[in-house]
Amino acid sequence: MEPSRQERRRAELPATAKTRGDPLKLDHRAIILATVASAALMTAYQARAQAAAPATEPAAIELDAILVTAQKRSENLQDVPIAITAIDGGALSALKMSSGTEIARQAPNVSVSKLGNEDQPKFSIRGISQSEFQLNASSPTGVFYDEVFVRSSFLGGAQLFDMDHVEVLRGPQGTLFGKETVGGAVSFVTKAPAFHDEGFLNGQFADHNEVAIQGAANVVLVEDRLAARVAFNVDKSDGFVKNLLPGGRDKSDIDKRAFRVALKYQNDNGFDATLRYGYTRSSPEAVGTIVHGYLPGGVNAFGMNPRMDPFTGQRLGDREAYYDRQGRIRVRGDAVTLTMNKTLDGFTLTSISSYLKGYFLNEVDGDGTLANLLALDFQAHTKEYSQDLRLTSQSDGRFNFIAGLYAFGDTLDNYFRVAQFNDAFVARQTYRQTRTSYAAYVDGTLDFTDALSAYAGVRLTHDVAKLRNFTSVVNIPGLGIPSTNLDYSETQPTGRVGLRYRASPDLMIYAQYSRGYRSGAFNGGAVASPGDLSTAKPEFLDANEIGVKAKLFDRRVTLNASAFFYKFRDQQFIDTVSITQQQLVNAGRSRVNGLELELIGRVTRNLKLTLGAGMLDAKYKSLTLNGVDLAGNRMIEAPKFSGNAALDYGLPLSRDRELMAHADMTHKSRVFYNAYNDKLFPYSLGQSPGFEEYNARIAMRFANGKYELGVWGKNLSNNTVITGAGVETNTKALFATVPQPRRFGIDAGMKF
Repeated sequence: MEPSRQERRRAELPATAKTRGDPLKLDHRAIILATVASAALMTAYQARAQAAAPATEPAAIELDAILVTAQKRSENLQDVPIAITAIDGGALSALKMSSGTEIARQAPNVSVSKLGNEDQPKFSIRGISQSEFQLNASSPTGVFYDEVFVRSSFLGGAQLFDMDHVEVLRGPQGTLFGKETVGGAVSFVTKAPAFHDEGFLNGQFADHNEVAIQGAANVVLVEDRLAARVAFNVDKSDGFVKNLLPGGRDKSDIDKRAFRVALKYQNDNGFDATLRYGYTRSSPEAVGTIVHGYLPGGVNAFGMNPRMDPFTGQRLGDREAYYDRQGRIRVRGDAVTLTMNKTLDGFTLTSISSYLKGYFLNEVDGDGTLANLLALDFQAHTKEYSQDLRLTSQSDGRFNFIAGLYAFGDTLDNYFRVAQFNDAFVARQTYRQTRTSYAAYVDGTLDFTDALSAYAGVRLTHDVAKLRNFTSVVNIPGLGIPSTNLDYSETQPTGRVGLRYRASPDLMIYAQYSRGYRSGAFNGGAVASPGDLSTAKPEFLDANEIGVKAKLFDRRVTLNASAFFYKFRDQQFIDTVSITQQQLVNAGRSRVNGLELELIGRVTRNLKLTLGAGMLDAKYKSLTLNGVDLAGNRMIEAPKFSGNAALDYGLPLSRDRELMAHADMTHKSRVFYNAYNDKLFPYSLGQSPGFEEYNARIAMRFANGKYELGVWGKNLSNNTVITGAGVETNTKALFATVPQPRRFGIDAGMKF
């Protein structure tokens, strides 16, 4: 039987279906095995040393408690009825995580896709994602910095430096975090000023001439009254996507810097205030899009095969192309936050005020060839402000609550330009979008007994949005969108209700219902037709979840598991025909069922094992796009299985020296980047197979941890599976982004 056209095209698109060999001789499996073997040898060495040592009273080796603020107060993670992955600052360093986009490596049922660079991630939690990358879109996953909501998508990939910890909250968080948390929330918590002097300085050098330096200094200005903390981050590297055009600059480099300063004041009357200023800049070359033509022979609308060298006829590597357009990315963000707490008689009054100003520019060579087939420019100025005022009870009795008022507003001035076919088609789109949101919320917990508690919360949110002077000017008569204004206003409730049962001090079981809500939206992708400029209705998620959190084996192991059952209604969805024809619609109904498991074990005093696993059954129950019935298809960016593992071992060599070994891996099964799955060619090409990535680090600590020197490797499997994909029917192309290649580095640090 002759292969179908779709099967022939799939065979010609290897970058979306398999990885390519790497000329480096060093096998990633050898490095992982060497690291694990080192840990095993250290375990044997320690066991032998302990056997030879005189018998003494064994000290407890239970795991340290993990404190989180998922319920707006500091609590032990094992007492919170929410599925949470918490990664502290030390673990972030061991994992060599430099960007918030990497947290998906160690969080089950969490994925991150990118069609831009790491400044603009698209989070998916438990299969709840968004299908659009427009700059005016709001993600169903809320991103927070020190409890401040950041709506701008291009400021969502935090530079991870001087972090206290990161929390990934899975499931709707509509009561305490607000409306744009249908899938969950990602909360970045920086280190606050402390009332003792300390600091650190770290540096690293890696492949692609990467040089990164970060540090912090904490200074007490007035004893027990006023302290300051200053932190910075600088990271620069060459591009990892090779531009073969003579004189052309390589793509997907790193050029980012950030600075943070914080002042903390406290007195003896129960008052404290922390003022923070954050500055972030990113100035790399444009992202190197890896593009495939999908016409017979792998050609695009110009008859060119983007994956073949036009001069030699040889197939290009997975991370190289010809780019006729240099392009650039510019990201600027400035934020001021003031957090104040006043302890009253049995209560704490908290105020969090914030102001953020941002700028974004992304110039994209969308065709990845020598031809001027597709060029895209995204540009935006944004301003955001928020105010949260809440009262938290601190009672020793059976009832405690949090109640508050919240206000948020943002303004986005947007510019978008698209040019196709040597500028035969050029469109320029501009508009201003303003949104305001007001909410009142209350959440309380009632302890019926020492073991059984009930908790419930409700939040009422009122949203108003305005789209002004939306205009698209096209150089082809009859196309374009004249100046148009749109508005929407809505008031919606969210909340939760549940039961928590402590069967013992080491075992907690919970069951709950929660409701998430994402407000309506304007179609920022409309370009050629007034009919594409539409307003989507809000989307809603009804979630039922049961979970268990346990400490086992003398508290040497924590085991957390959850099962969830979602009904998703009116999901906001981009119905994409081409770059110039996109409609924002509501996607009927979806159903998501899933399981999660997280285990942390202190195997020995110096050996810690972390495991995570997630399973998803996420399908559309009612969805029609382009006249195609997609009911029963899998939801976008919802892998059936995800898993992660990490191993950390420390071997004391003397009183002031310690050898540290770390290895981690992550696995994701196949992912679809659009809802067509395999039903409609060429959209069915927008998918990626499963993959694994491995990372490892070995370090030596000196002088009781004051100095540290390490060597590391990332993406040791040289994974090339795409991190995002789009199909462009006008130019007959599939464009995608790929992860950074296998790379090695050294790092050194000191504390003072």
